Amino acid sequence: MDRDILKCLLLLSFFAVYIGMICGCGTVEKQPPGAAIRPLPRPSLVTPRKVVPSGLRLPHVNVTAHKWKYIVVHHSASPAGSAASFDEFHRNKRGWDRGLGYHFVIGNGRGARNGVVETGNRWTRQIDGAHAGSAEYNEHGIGVCLVGDFEVGSPTNEQISSLVKLVKELQWICNIPSENVILHRHIRDTQCPGGSFPYYELLAGLPR
Repeated sequence: MDRDILKCLLLLSFFAVYIGMICGCGTVEKQPPGAAIRPLPRPSLVTPRKVVPSGLRLPHVNVTAHKWKYIVVHHSASPAGSAASFDEFHRNKRGWDRGLGYHFVIGNGRGARNGVVETGNRWTRQIDGAHAGSAEYNEHGIGVCLVGDFEVGSPTNEQISSLVKLVKELQWICNIPSENVILHRHIRDTQCPGGSFPYYELLAGLPR
């Protein structure tokens, strides 16, 4: 008799569990098919701006997204100079209250150390340049000036080496393609940066 009662109890327990499984009662929140094996979304990979692949020691700047589309190369058309002297000239002679019209100046040893890259306030403040003579290229173009007159001479090896590094760094930061690395004469009726400027040497050092 005890065995029969035990069998009945076991059968009742079985049916209770079976009914519970069909109804979903007592289960943890249901998941849609495959949810348990769906991989988590991969996190976005963000390269820290402090990493400098070119080796230049540029100041850390919060670059304005999608602003910069071009890099425009100039010469100063003067035998000597520096970011400070050009800034003074642009403020006092040109009347530009924002000063230095370029974003970067690369010295030739006469006014600034040969090959040194000087950063202007237009880059650190992320504001338009005053170098291109074109609204489009002033607003979206990074102006880089090499000290020297390349109608009568050539840039130094140190200047070209620093220029290639700087341009590659700016391309990496701003996602600028090599075809948008241009000379001032490509956008204006001018000889700048001079007939002796080695444009193809610059292009050869840039990513393709």
